[in-house]
Amino acid sequence: MKNNLYSLRDFGFEMNGSACQRAEEFQKFIDQQSVYDTKSYWIMAQSGVGASMKIDGKKVDAYISNDYLGMSQCQETIQAGIDALQKYGTGACAAQAIGGYLDIHHRLERDIADFVGQEDAILFSSGFGANAGFLRAILGKDDIAYIDSYIHTSASSGLYGTNTKHIGHNDAAYLDMILEKDKGKYATSLVIIDGVYSQDGDLSVLPEYISVCKKHNCLLMLDDAHGIGVMGENGRGTAEYFNCLGQVDFITGTFSKSFGSVGGFVAASTKLIQYLRYYADSNVFSAAITPQATCSILKALELIKSRPEIRQKLWDNVNYLRKRLGEEGFDIGKSVSPIFPLMVRDNKKVYDIADMLNKNGIFISGIVYPAVRTKEARIRISVLASHEIKQLDHLTTTLKRIREQIVF
Repeated sequence: MKNNLYSLRDFGFEMNGSACQRAEEFQKFIDQQSVYDTKSYWIMAQSGVGASMKIDGKKVDAYISNDYLGMSQCQETIQAGIDALQKYGTGACAAQAIGGYLDIHHRLERDIADFVGQEDAILFSSGFGANAGFLRAILGKDDIAYIDSYIHTSASSGLYGTNTKHIGHNDAAYLDMILEKDKGKYATSLVIIDGVYSQDGDLSVLPEYISVCKKHNCLLMLDDAHGIGVMGENGRGTAEYFNCLGQVDFITGTFSKSFGSVGGFVAASTKLIQYLRYYADSNVFSAAITPQATCSILKALELIKSRPEIRQKLWDNVNYLRKRLGEEGFDIGKSVSPIFPLMVRDNKKVYDIADMLNKNGIFISGIVYPAVRTKEARIRISVLASHEIKQLDHLTTTLKRIREQIVF
C-alpha cells in the first residue's frame, strides 16, 4: 500500500472510465481497511442504535447516533408504532397524492407545522427527499440559491438545473453585498442555511440572515434537522432559540434525529405547501411514510412537548462532557450543540484513534477527507439524553490515555 492513505476522493468523483472499471479500482480503498482491526464504514450492529450498541456480539458505548432524545428506544414510541401496525398494517403502499395519505399523516403535518411556527407542512419518506424534492420544485434556470458552504448534501442535490453561489460560512455581510450586486438578476432568490451544522456543531447566525433577506426581498430556507427537538426553550428548534419563530420562509427537517424514527418534512405557507403536493417529485412519486413511523413520531412529538426533563437530561450530558473535555484541553471547535467535533487534523490519526476507542468499548465516527478538509479531520461525538455519566467519564479517560500514545 502507498504511504499515503486512499480517500473516497480518489475514486468515483471524477467519473473516469466505466462503472465496472471504477468499481474495480475502488477495491484499493476497501483493501486499505484491512490495515485496521475494525472497519471504518458499513459496520453492522445487532441492536438498536443509541447510547450503547451491540457490534460483533459485544456491547459498546456509542456516539454515532443522532437520536438526541433517545426516542428510538423509548417504550412509549415503540408501543405507539406497534398500535399503528395493528390498525393500519405495515405500509400505506401508495404515494400520498393517489391514496396513501392517511389521517395520521395529516395530523403529523398539522402538528409539526405548528411546532416549528409555520402555517402548514408536507411529509416526505426521508429528510434527504424533503430537501431535494422541495428545492427541485421551486428553483429553475431563472432562479438562484445562495448557499452556506456547510449545508447538507441533501440540499445541494436539489440544486441541479438552477444557479448557485456560495456565501461562505455564517457570512451575512458577504451575503448582503452579493444580494445588492445581484439585485434584479433572478426571478427567485433563496438563501439556504442549516440551523445546527452537522459536522462542527455550531449554529447559524439566523437573526442576521433574516435581516439581510428581508432587506433584499430574498427567501430564506432553514434546514433544522439537528435543531428541532434540541434547541430552544421548548425544543422548537433554532428559530425558537433565537426568538425568530414565524420569521423564516421555509423550514425543513427530518424525523430520524430527535424524533427517533425516519422521514422528513417541509413547513411553510399554506399556498407553498399546496404547490409542493403536486410538484415535489420525491413526495409525489414516493410511497408515504409507514404508519408505524408516523405514529411513533407523533408520540415523540407529544413527549417533546410534555416532558422537558428529557431535553434537560440531554443538555446536562452535553454540558458535562464539554466541561470534562475542556478541562483536559481537547479542541472541540465552536460547538454549542450535542455535536462535538474533537479536532485531530490528520486523517491517519483519526483512523488510529477510532480503532483504539473501539478496542476500549467505544464506537465513534472518524470524519476525514473528503467529508472535511484534511486539516479539519476529526472524531465526531454525538451526545444523547440516554447516555449515562459513567459513559461520558469512560470516553474522556480513554481519550486521555490514547493521547499519551498519539499526539493530537
